[in-house]
Amino acid sequence: MTPRGRARPISPRIAVVTAEGERTGSARTLVRRVLTTGVGLAGIAAVVVFLDPARVATALRHFNVLLIAPILGLSLIAYLLQGLRWHYLLRDIGVRLSLRDTVLVNLAGQTITAIVPLGDLTRAAFAAAAGDADFGAVAATVTVQELSYTLILMLSALPAILALGYGLAALIPTALGIAFIVASLTVSPLFHVLHGAIAHVPLLNRLLPAIDELQQETAALLHRPDTLLLSVLDAARVVVSITAFWCIVTALTPGHVGWWQAAFVLALSTIGGAVSLVPGGVGANEASVAALLIFLGVDYGSAGAVAIIQRTLITGLSLGLGFASYTAIRRRLHLGGLFQVFARRPDVAVDAPAKPLVHSGLT
Repeated sequence: MTPRGRARPISPRIAVVTAEGERTGSARTLVRRVLTTGVGLAGIAAVVVFLDPARVATALRHFNVLLIAPILGLSLIAYLLQGLRWHYLLRDIGVRLSLRDTVLVNLAGQTITAIVPLGDLTRAAFAAAAGDADFGAVAATVTVQELSYTLILMLSALPAILALGYGLAALIPTALGIAFIVASLTVSPLFHVLHGAIAHVPLLNRLLPAIDELQQETAALLHRPDTLLLSVLDAARVVVSITAFWCIVTALTPGHVGWWQAAFVLALSTIGGAVSLVPGGVGANEASVAALLIFLGVDYGSAGAVAIIQRTLITGLSLGLGFASYTAIRRRLHLGGLFQVFARRPDVAVDAPAKPLVHSGLT
């Protein structure tokens, strides 16, 4: 452990560089942020125009304001469950932040998640700084948590998919992809095959040190009994998130969409947002939500209104709660800047011997 106020070691292979200290390429980074945000906003505008702005505006005027409090409350509970689950994962790797600080660090990271690709890793950087921990190990906790949440969310869509006979083409590849990632990180022979393949791919082979470290730390976590046991918290977060979304739909079109159908829409729209690689899935997520609701029989205006309200809620809460939490703990926990870039430091890797690959026992 290093004394407070002094520089903390993060990872021998990965450096967390704050935007304030990184001058080279700052203008290019700013341009990328503006472009990705612009693409997302243009996508939302295109959805509204396609669905007819007048219809969307009319639907918004009929929103049941009595459901605002439950929607906001459920959304907050989802963030608290995310922080609680992450708290136990962090304890598994030796990070002894208090539960309150873990929740606040998790909320602080949401500020960047809403506007920057791979922004979820920012909370890993914050936790590494606050807990004097290795960044690679903390990043593994985020990987495990989000893989578990996404897989359970995909499974929650199965009842509606089986009833509707629609959506398997999107759900099955996603679920198989998640299963393949988990297997690659935990089954040593499979990881060695992938490692050898990546080593022969230009550009990607530069990521091997970071991939090796992620595999080591993730495999260690996934082989802990409590990791699987506490995934019940991820399941609870899925239930709460679906219920919040269902409340939004009900506030605009009461009785038209059931809870399982809401799970179907949320799961498949999450896939659409993720594959777009746009920060927060802005634009792609709204288009998916609107299209799926229309498929379920919701009128065009209400479908667009649901997509807009959901986006406003996600981005508004993420930015509001995130920035407030970051401001509250930044100095006390010695966090870096809000915008952080993750990059390899190859010159350090020479001095630090690589750790052996973790074997799962499934050899």
